[in-house]
Amino acid sequence: MQFEVDEADVGAPIAVNANGVASITTTFAAAGKEHLSAEFMPTSTSYAGSKGTFSLVVRPVGPQVAGIVPMTVTVPRSGTFTVTFDPNPIQLAPSGSIAIGTLPDVTVTDTRNYVPGWSVSGQASTFTSSGGRRSIPGSQLGWAPTVVGSLKDGAKLGRPVSPARPGLGSGPATLAYAAAGCGFGTNVVSASLTLDIPHTVGGRYIGAVTITFVESQPPPADDDAAACGQRSNPSGDDH
Repeated sequence: MQFEVDEADVGAPIAVNANGVASITTTFAAAGKEHLSAEFMPTSTSYAGSKGTFSLVVRPVGPQVAGIVPMTVTVPRSGTFTVTFDPNPIQLAPSGSIAIGTLPDVTVTDTRNYVPGWSVSGQASTFTSSGGRRSIPGSQLGWAPTVVGSLKDGAKLGRPVSPARPGLGSGPATLAYAAAGCGFGTNVVSASLTLDIPHTVGGRYIGAVTITFVESQPPPADDDAAACGQRSNPSGDDH
């Protein structure tokens, strides 16, 4: 039996089996209509030759999914976290019963690719007179955090702290912070300072504001997550 596609032989002739059947398997290079034929060529004069034809529409085979191969990748942690500011003295300017000034710019730069978040806070010391005999409590100093330019990647300012109630001397107050997954890039923050001057003081007083930073924070609440996109919460060190 000689099989043909469009009058072209498909392989060599196939001998029929005891049941008079011959078969062959083939494939087609493209979809479309194919003209098939099978020509019986007897090897004995007891049989007559014959030929049969058939038209076949070939359709493409759809994509088959063999399986899903899982993949993993471990990206090394990289980047740094820095906090810098101008250490020169702040000169507060008296105006009636208060003195006002501005905290030097505090620049927070976080390039860590795992984005654990951060916070920066400040606390005022006691103001001591030049002779050391009189003082003004650090709690008399308050501030209102501000941003230079705009906050980046979901960073936020801390709340204002009023002088005397409670004041910056009673404990650390947050200047700015970023939840875990936020705060990537550079944020520059500052604060307006207000000193409530007691009625019974006069002269020159020296105090200080201690700036403290923490290198990690908890993740944001669900309603704040969209502000920065990434969400991770590795542990960090306090400085």
